[in-house]
Parts: sequence; C-alpha cells; structure tokens
Amino acid sequence: MSTRSQARAATIAKVMAAASRVFGEHGYRETTIPLIAEAAGVSVGTVASVGSKDDLFLRSVEESSTANSLEMIREASAASTVTERVWGYVGQMVEASIAMPDQTQDYFVAYLRSSDHEQNLARVQGVTEALRGLFPDDGLSWEKSPAALAASTIWLSFSALSFSLAASSVPPDMARRLMRSIVKTHCAPFENTSQETRR
Repeated sequence: MSTRSQARAATIAKVMAAASRVFGEHGYRETTIPLIAEAAGVSVGTVASVGSKDDLFLRSVEESSTANSLEMIREASAASTVTERVWGYVGQMVEASIAMPDQTQDYFVAYLRSSDHEQNLARVQGVTEALRGLFPDDGLSWEKSPAALAASTIWLSFSALSFSLAASSVPPDMARRLMRSIVKTHCAPFENTSQETRR
C-alpha cells in the first residue's frame, strides 16, 4: 500500500471512529457532519469525502452490529441444543431492537435512502454463515443446505421483526414470542440429528 493509500485509510478510520462516537452520544437526528469533523479533528470536507451522514451512520451501525453479532454467536455456540444456541444469539438481538427503537428506526430510514448495500450484504452473509454454524454440519453447499435455509429464514424473520418494532406495529412481548416460536420451529428438525457435528 502506498503512503497516500495508508494516509487515506488512516483518515477514514479516524472519521469512522469519530462518527461512531458522535452517533452513540447524540443519536442520528442530532448528529451533523460538522460535529463529526470536530470530533475527528478534520475538516467538514474531509468527513464528506468519506461519506454522507447516512453513509457514515449505516457503516457505523453495521460494523458495530456485525462485530457484536459474531461475538454473541461465538458465545451462544456453547449451549447444548440447536435451539438454545440460536436463541442465545437471536434473543439478544431481539432485546437490542426493543431497547433501541429510535436507533433501529433511524437505521431503517437511512438504509432505505441508500443505494449502495454491497458491503452490508457481505457483512450480513458473514453473520448468516456464522448463524448456520450453530446448526449441525450437513456437509452441503450453501444453496443445498437445510441448515443454511433455516439460518437465512431466521435472519430474515428477525430483520422483519426489527422493522416492525421500529415502526411500533408489534409490541415487545409479542415480538419475543413470535421470534422464539420462529427459532424453535426452524431448529426443531435439527435437534434429533444423531452424532451431531457442528461447523
């Protein structure tokens, strides 16, 4: 990597760290590009060259959420049943959505305004693959794997439920019950797998 590329990467990292801090302290609505620039110790133009407010917010939330998800999945993998492992992760995500409705709503609004989701789709795929790892190893490709289908369905169900929570169209207790039922239903076929092998 050239010196110029290294300097640009360092600037992006500095801006992203400041953006994450400012969004965490002020929320999406109160955060401005000048606030991020001040926190990063760079010009407004430098922040704008890294991304728009929506871009910075999405990247901040998505990178943090992905790191947290992978850690929660790793921790959940110690549970003894597929359902307990999957709920160990998904249950925490449901609680986070319930606890942060404004941030979840802001995220969905920014996501819908954005047209570039390539990096997030790669992050979601990584989380979904880690979620699949909580199921017995079926040795099949992603496209043919019942475990991959279950993991994808659970993730998509959680995403829809998060949207419903952000829109206040599902009460928290109902969200918990629905998501728990979805997890139990999709994990049940894997509970009796003989000589279970996890990924």
